[in-house]
Amino acid sequence: MKIKRHLAPVAGALLLVTGAASLALLGGGSATAAGNPSSAFGLELTIADNSAIDKLPSVVSTNGTEVTDELIDTDTLNPLLSGGVVQVKAKNGNASANVTGLGVGEGLLAQLPADVTTQLGNACTTLVGALGPLTEPIDQQVVGPLLTQLGNVLDTISNATDGSPLNLSLLGALDLSKLTSLQLNGLCDVLSGKTKIVNAGTVIAECNGDTGTTTIADLTALGIPVKLPVDKPNAKVEIPGVVTITANEQIANANGTFTVNALHLNLLGQIDLTIASATCGEVTTDRENPSEAPSPTPVESHVPVTG
Repeated sequence: MKIKRHLAPVAGALLLVTGAASLALLGGGSATAAGNPSSAFGLELTIADNSAIDKLPSVVSTNGTEVTDELIDTDTLNPLLSGGVVQVKAKNGNASANVTGLGVGEGLLAQLPADVTTQLGNACTTLVGALGPLTEPIDQQVVGPLLTQLGNVLDTISNATDGSPLNLSLLGALDLSKLTSLQLNGLCDVLSGKTKIVNAGTVIAECNGDTGTTTIADLTALGIPVKLPVDKPNAKVEIPGVVTITANEQIANANGTFTVNALHLNLLGQIDLTIASATCGEVTTDRENPSEAPSPTPVESHVPVTG
């Protein structure tokens, strides 16, 4: 963690009074911070209401000076995440979080037995092969049975993940008929490990006082480019049952601070991931000023003169 600190000096002064034998020592006053500090974090993840990543990396500027931190490569944090460089910064009244090159969902099926993933791959290959030649609206007589086949395979995941923190049986609850051919193709790429549920090229949250901005670039869901208008708060897009993406969440907190969450993902109804969050606050320092201490009173003494 890179932390810049400014230490208040403790000063001493020696006052000499002509014709007097007096001495005074002035000590520096103590300081306490008041208010609500600015802060920032890169990632926060919960799975089935259980915390998996608790705001990492994070910084809090308790005394108003600039504090920074960074994280390179999120693979070690959780199997659902891959790649990524995270940088966070906070100081009085200003904060930012920058996340680049983050993949989400690549390890979604890592806990499944090999025979289940093989079945998923075969079902998806058949489905994608049938979708490929279709240029007109999907012929349900052709695709309908294939959707049923894929749905049946997804249902088998329930037993494979029984008792695990992430209940992948929700994949079996997907209404595949509500997905477009592109989304189905992308879902199959996720299930076969060829792509990620969400891939984020650049995600930035910034706040200054009680205003904030979000920057998002190169965002995809199931391999499909996603364009979200971030000039207004809480822009949202959804792939039914798979992922809901909310951009530029802005929150005026009860304690007077202001928060911007650049990206908030909900996967399969039970995985929540916040990407890039910045909170702006202000702290003040109450200090006893040495200059306000009472001036010492000279004490005169007479030196005897002899001779």
